[in-house]
Amino acid sequence: MNRRIGQIREKIDLFALLKAGRMQIRARWAYAVLGGIVFFGSLFIFDGWNEQALIISSVAAVITMLLIVFMGKALYRNAFLIIVCFGMLFCLVTPILDTPDETAHLARAMYLARGKFFVSQEDSQLLISEDYKRIYSQSQKTLFKNDLNVSDSGILMIESNGLKATNAYAFVSYLPQALGIGFGRLINLSVLWSYYLGRITNLLFYAIMIALAIKITPLFKQLFFIAGTIPMGIYIAASYNQDAFGIGIIFVTLAFYFKLLSKQDHQIKVLEIVGYTGLCMLITVTKFPFVLLVLLPAFIPLRKFDKAAYQCVFLGIILAAGFSLAWMKFYTAIPHPFVPEGVNMIKQIQFLIGDPIVNMQMMGQNLLEGLINYLMLFNFGWLSYGSNGLGLLYLFFYGSVAVFYPRELRQSPATRIGALLVAAGIYVAITLSMYLTWTPVGSSVVNGVQGRYFIGFLPLIPLMLNIGPSFKQLEPLQIKQYGNIVTLVPVYFLIMSFTLTLKQYY
Repeated sequence: MNRRIGQIREKIDLFALLKAGRMQIRARWAYAVLGGIVFFGSLFIFDGWNEQALIISSVAAVITMLLIVFMGKALYRNAFLIIVCFGMLFCLVTPILDTPDETAHLARAMYLARGKFFVSQEDSQLLISEDYKRIYSQSQKTLFKNDLNVSDSGILMIESNGLKATNAYAFVSYLPQALGIGFGRLINLSVLWSYYLGRITNLLFYAIMIALAIKITPLFKQLFFIAGTIPMGIYIAASYNQDAFGIGIIFVTLAFYFKLLSKQDHQIKVLEIVGYTGLCMLITVTKFPFVLLVLLPAFIPLRKFDKAAYQCVFLGIILAAGFSLAWMKFYTAIPHPFVPEGVNMIKQIQFLIGDPIVNMQMMGQNLLEGLINYLMLFNFGWLSYGSNGLGLLYLFFYGSVAVFYPRELRQSPATRIGALLVAAGIYVAITLSMYLTWTPVGSSVVNGVQGRYFIGFLPLIPLMLNIGPSFKQLEPLQIKQYGNIVTLVPVYFLIMSFTLTLKQYY
């Protein structure tokens, strides 16, 4: 009798499982259909109803719908697939050299593809392929309308200014792009496809780094997912911009920090602090102000460290500070070739010191008003088109999730305050550096600050502000609904951003 009852229960459980599976598939198809509606609705709103845009949108909509339907439970895999799929769309649809600073970044990648790791101070040594001129002459032209489907010439030319503009970044930032260019030449691809292959390899590196960060972190995986799939991040990664490398390494570093933060008492070892310090030093040569992340372990509760590990935190800070100063001295040896008129760092510092109270007020106002730069996260091209409305919606979405998403671990006030101080320090450092190096002497407005500069500390926001309930207080259905929101809403933002780009050129 008991055996028969057990068999009946197994059949009921199997039936319930199958029913739940069918409901989940139906829900996924509903979300996919909604994605298609968002696609064509956005195209209509942005006035992209011409034949070519409709054809591309139809193909992209089918890809997106299938992506939504077949996304799995592993968040890091979903992130990788989303970044690659939408990154490829951005990569192929965005015209040649039509992303921020792509001209200079392409020059550096071509320079590295020749095996040149450091930018020379001698103009005669700044040699890259003359195909740079070919590509530059086709700027703003699309994949379907250009004259680059020719073989690489292999002839060298002198190109100095673009290369000098990248001296603040180490060669490692350009390895993915250079590998793409080099492989394209190795298999005798045309100039056009070698160019696009460099974009694609940069995108793949970014996708791998974001997926790795999501897999590593035990906390706020969903927030890492949202920040890592932000449209501007993927858009930049689908170009030659070295920010893809910098943002990727920053996300991995923060994921490693959250891993340290979640450890039990006396579990943080010396080797882990050494590894974290090494990552911060790598950040120094890619996104300089973010070296301040090296301070974060100092705000982890002391009880979580092994005996010698906490002392190593401060040794790591000193080492990172020394390395940062050495790197600054190295890269400032070659002046930036495109400095605006009236810019002089020494005179700007003298101006700030001359009336410190008034200038502190001025900088405070700029820091407050500078928050609006986050809207530039939805300005694409050479910041030539965008949507402030999408920017506002995204900030509202990310802010809401960061504050109210269910918490996984209660943090000490010191840890939260430390994260706030570090994030504020990075924000001030970015703004101050642009005032010193990109703003005319005596100006009351800081020039050159862009929203994408701050993508790196988005994962820190929930650590500072999260006040959500514990996951233990939620029902399984609520947890599932939270998961759907954080996975699907970023896809819809990507859809709208892609249609905005599509409308601009097709």
